[in-house]
Order: sequence, then structure tokens, then C-alpha cells
Amino acid sequence: MPASQHSVELGTVLAELGSSVRLVPGGSVAPTRPVHGAAVWVPGDPVPVDPAVIVVCTGLRAGVEDVYPLLEADGSRVIMLCGVPVDVGNLDAAKIADNVVGVVDVGAGDVVASVARSSQSVEEAVSRRLGSLQRSLSLALADPSPLPALLARLKRVCNATTALIDRHGEVVHATGPVPRTLLFEEISSTKADTQTLDIDGWRGLAARIADPSSPEEHTGWLVVASRRPEFPDAYVTSAVHVAASLVEANQRMGLLVRKQERAVRAAVLEQALALRRERHDAELAARVAGLGITFDGEVRVVVAAFARSPRGDQRQQVADSLMDTLGQMLSADGHPSLITARGDGVTLLVQCGVPALQRLLRTREAELPSLQIGIGRPVTAVGAVVDSYNDAQLAVRTLRRVAQEQRVMAYEDFDFATRLFADVGLERMVAWAEDFLTPLADRENLLAGLRAYFEHDQNINVAAEALNIHHNSLRYRLTKVEQLLTINLKQPAAVSSVFLALTAIDLTRQPGALRPRAARSKDELPVGEVDAARGATGFGNDGRGDLGVVFGAER
Repeated sequence: MPASQHSVELGTVLAELGSSVRLVPGGSVAPTRPVHGAAVWVPGDPVPVDPAVIVVCTGLRAGVEDVYPLLEADGSRVIMLCGVPVDVGNLDAAKIADNVVGVVDVGAGDVVASVARSSQSVEEAVSRRLGSLQRSLSLALADPSPLPALLARLKRVCNATTALIDRHGEVVHATGPVPRTLLFEEISSTKADTQTLDIDGWRGLAARIADPSSPEEHTGWLVVASRRPEFPDAYVTSAVHVAASLVEANQRMGLLVRKQERAVRAAVLEQALALRRERHDAELAARVAGLGITFDGEVRVVVAAFARSPRGDQRQQVADSLMDTLGQMLSADGHPSLITARGDGVTLLVQCGVPALQRLLRTREAELPSLQIGIGRPVTAVGAVVDSYNDAQLAVRTLRRVAQEQRVMAYEDFDFATRLFADVGLERMVAWAEDFLTPLADRENLLAGLRAYFEHDQNINVAAEALNIHHNSLRYRLTKVEQLLTINLKQPAAVSSVFLALTAIDLTRQPGALRPRAARSKDELPVGEVDAARGATGFGNDGRGDLGVVFGAER
């Protein structure tokens, strides 16, 4: 029975058979000769009537004579000899005449299947070719470096230079030289998914690569370019679209892998942050080492807090984006890290020194949102991770408290008081501070005066002006503070104690009842507080002479 009824040229069939067929000299080979099927024939069977049907011979045993009935039949035939011990050298060229005789190295079934494939309709052929193209390109995803492998395969398929360009115009990978600047100017000018290019003698196609984490955005373009005049054709266009979809699939798989790895690393870091100072967990240390961080080199905890808190509905997305960006930056620079989202930012355990980390943050600043970054003390064992974390938190709180442009602070940058908080423990310092300042808990005006006094370097006049009160009123408040706390603010020990207590409260932002109100005008002073006369008082000495004491209305 014929293998197919669609007419096809003989040359197409021979191309499908490829190197498995060898034609016997002497025949009349016309590549445009129409054929429309194949039939298997063994000696003794009737010779097929239709000369346009390819005769697939098998089962020949007597020798070359078994082929003669086919050669001597009426009409010119195409004969394929499959797996038979026929010495084709003994075939008389005169007997071959107008016939076409070929010897194939595959079985009769394979020959029939090849003829059937060649004889498919245009739609079937296109579908089969595209399927074959997709399978061929998809194999690149199994390569250890899938994107370079995919571009190499696409180059062979299209016989053209291929390149992957990111959204900033940088070449991620290319199989040859391309006019990157010219291409980027052209492809970045529109938001079309596919663009035909014709630039400076280069012709090609650019397919936009969607961002798997944000479908409305893109990560770059896949570009195929050549100097051939008829480039690209329909086949190249199909190949580029298939390859672009595979690049996006690879990115989606990469995103999934990164999320899974990030979850593992975050879990390990959270476990380390939960350790008490005296606890040492050998199993946890081994897990940290298995993720690339060893305590033989310098290791730090870093807290990166948003300078401006994101909206609640965007918090998770913004934190995920920051974790991705920081993780990729550190990985590209050769610094292993564990990252987790905590509070109003992210926390990292990084194998990296402070100078290298500061340099990396400076060079990649444009890729990051506005952050305040604290870097803790060096970590020498997994049990010390929590100490470094507390340092990093303290650094961020200090950055938020001081009105400066500084955005990064390390443990080594701490002043004496902050270093004391770090080593004693901020929570303990806060507990002591709240206990010490308890007598002032319901006297917010006294707290406001005390804060202003220290914030303005113990200059009463400047502090009073900042509070919008008379300097004698501030002196009165400070005298009341001395009475309630049973201290003397002329003594260094008392000054340092009050300063450290206020600093501890401010650093944690947990002042509770100790939270001061905003400065008020003289008209807003509560009943019982005196706007002192502009005479001398006896509190302190700011270099303006000996002053007396002003008593309240109750005196």
C-alpha cells in the first residue's frame, strides 16, 4: 500500500533520507520528479503498477537478479534496496536505464516513514518542523549554562549572530560581535514585543523578554542579527519566538529556584538569630557552612532598613525585590550570604569585610532604594550571630536618630556610649534607663527640657530658644529634674547617667510615658509651670555670671 497520497518531489525524499541513502550510478535522477508514496516489495510479489510510487525492496536472497523484474517493468521507477546483500556493482547500467536505484542503510519501515513525512501537507510539514525546532532548542535548558547553550543553538539554526541584551543595554551573552549601542537605541524606543531591525547593514529581529516577577515589565531582549539581505525569514522568526519563550521559562525556573533557596537561607538565618549568646549549635553551624558561609573569614550581620517605610500592601513585594537585588549583588561579587525579611527591611549574614561591603554598596547605589544600613561586629561563631544582629539594629536606630546624610554605620563607627549599649545589651540598658527616669514619667515638660539641654550641648539659652521658652523657665525645669532624680547636673557622673538613659530610650523608640511632646509656646504652658521672670536664677553656669534660683508659684 502506498505510504502517502500527497505528491512530493524526489529531492525532498532524498533529503529526508539524508546520508542513509547511496544512489547507484547509471540512473536518471531528476530532483523535481514527483512521487506520491512508497510500497514494500519482496520477490514474487506483483510489480507495483504506479511508477510514481517508490518501491522499497527487501527480502532479496538470490542476488542482483531479484531486482531485474523491477528494472524491466514498464515505466521509470524509483527503487530503494533495504538491508539486502545485493552487489550493486553487478547491476548493468543499461538495465537501470531511466530508473533511480538507491541503497539505504535503514530498514524498510524507516524508508516508508521518511517518504510519508516528506509527503505531508504544508500544514503538517510546518507543524512538524516547528515541533522539531522547539525540541532542538529546548535541549539547551538541560545544559549547566542554559542561556549560552540556547544562544549557540539558535545561532546554528538561524545562521546568524545571537545576543541577549538586558534592559540597561548591556550584553548578557552574545555569540559574536553586534552593534550593541545601535541596537539598543532602536529596540528601547518602543514597547513592541517583537521588532524587525535594519541598522547600518545589520538586519534582524528582537524579541522582548518578560520579567517573571512582574509581567508588565521586561528584563531585556533576545536579538538575532545578520548582514544577509533577505534576513530574517519566517523560519528565523519562529525560531526567535521559540527561543524567547525558552529564555522566559528559564528565568521563571531561576526565580523559583532563588525563592526556594532564599527560603532555606532565611530559615537558617532566623534560627541563628534566635540563639542565646551562650548557646552553640554545631548542627546549625554545619548548615550555615553548607550554604557557603564559614567563620574562618570575616562574617557580619547587616540590617538594611528602608529610609521611608513602604505602603502596607507593597511591603512584601518591595522586601522580596530588595532581597533579590542584594543577594545577586553579593553573589556576583563572590560574597556568600543568608537573607531574611525582618521588620522594616531585610537582615543579612554576609561573608564580607566592612570596606568591601561599603565599596559594593557605593558602586551599586543606583540599583537600591533609599536605605539605612547597619553593620554588626565580626561573627566568629554561630552563637555570636545574634550579637552582631543587635549591633546592626543599634546602628540603624542611631542613623535614624541623628539628622545627618550618613546612610551606613558599622560597629567600628560607634561612639563610646553606643559601643557601651552594644556590649552591655540595649534591652538591659533600656530597662535601667526606664527605671532611672521613672520619676519623670508624668512630667513631659521636664523631659522635653532635659532632652533639649543635651541636644544643644548643654547650652541653656540655645535650648530654651529651641523650646520657645525663657531660659529661666528651662533652668527651673532642670532644677526640678535634679530634685526628682536626686542628682546634680554639675557632676560628670550625673550628666553621663542622664545622657545615656535618654539615649537608650531614644534608640529603641519605646519611651512609653517618657515620650516628650512637641515644643509648646509660652501660652500653652500647663497650670503650675511658671514662665520665669527675666532675672537671674541659680541653675548651672553657661558663662553669663552667677545666677539665682526661681521658685514656682507654690513657693
